[in-house]
Amino acid sequence: MNLGKINLITPPDKLFNLNLSYLLVKPSVNVKKQFQTILSHNIEELNVFIYDDNETDISWLLSVSQQADITVIDIDNCDPTTKLFITFLLAQPNTHYITNDELTPYGLISKNRIWNLDAVVAAFTGEEEDDEEDDDDESERQ
Repeated sequence: MNLGKINLITPPDKLFNLNLSYLLVKPSVNVKKQFQTILSHNIEELNVFIYDDNETDISWLLSVSQQADITVIDIDNCDPTTKLFITFLLAQPNTHYITNDELTPYGLISKNRIWNLDAVVAAFTGEEEDDEEDDDDESERQ
């Protein structure tokens, strides 16, 4: 297996090409580990934009969120300034979010809540079809 080229981009840099692009917003250590699994299965060129712990360039974040194919926000890891822009990011159809917060009604803005990156990992490893079949079996039992 030949791994593809992975471009890691952080503020203030930007990269404009036609590669599949991910934006990770304030990813926790666990999210980073799961994303490494995705990268280990990558056979194409890929852009990974990371807005990490010490980042404060909101204008970069908003700009890159408009160009990324998939955005993943770890809401519980966001600082107060970044949280002010969460609702804008959640309104984008390509944004998925992870949170343990059951009180804040993020679901009114976006139905793209995920609990971890397992679904994305499964898509890269080919396990997604098995998961869908399991879901069909469960719905038939009920």
